[in-house]
Amino acid sequence: MRTAALTTVIAAAALAAAACTSTQTGQASPTSGQTAGSSASSSPSSGSTNGLVGLNACTLLTDDEARQVAPGAGTHTDNGELGGAGTSDCEWTKPVTNGTGGVTFGITVRPAQGLKDIVLKPRGKRTDTTSPGGRPAAVVTNNEGEGSCAAVIAVGSGRIDINAATVHDTTQEMCAVVDKVIEYVEPKLPAS
Repeated sequence: MRTAALTTVIAAAALAAAACTSTQTGQASPTSGQTAGSSASSSPSSGSTNGLVGLNACTLLTDDEARQVAPGAGTHTDNGELGGAGTSDCEWTKPVTNGTGGVTFGITVRPAQGLKDIVLKPRGKRTDTTSPGGRPAAVVTNNEGEGSCAAVIAVGSGRIDINAATVHDTTQEMCAVVDKVIEYVEPKLPAS
């Protein structure tokens, strides 16, 4: 069930970032000086617990649920440990049809990284908030160019990144996709 708080924050963040003009796509970057596919460390720090270790991102959203998020989305692609050892990355793509409607959205499980590890690129905008389930979260818009949106949800000392990107639609529309994914994913997250 969606809460107005996250939806409002996502919409406000998307509108505030609408002036960006880049058309790059991608995912929220994990740490300074690293690519979207790199990780700050290869395993959770000693003594930290967050229930994310070994969690496969592809188990958090079924292909049928993905088609509810974006009708026409194909089956998932399990990208394995894209993001570094211990991470799990999964994505879905809805192809462009007649020059419109293409979107790629995904989930990355990051047991060894928290909200503090989010790094903004020059055009990115971060808004701290709370997830519909009451967890600390951040919404990151246009970090990978105009038309990109990510919600980063804390799970203990780790985090889950839910992102969407397009070259044909708006940042606000991608934040709406992220919001729909959250509805399916957050109830499946471990308590800590």
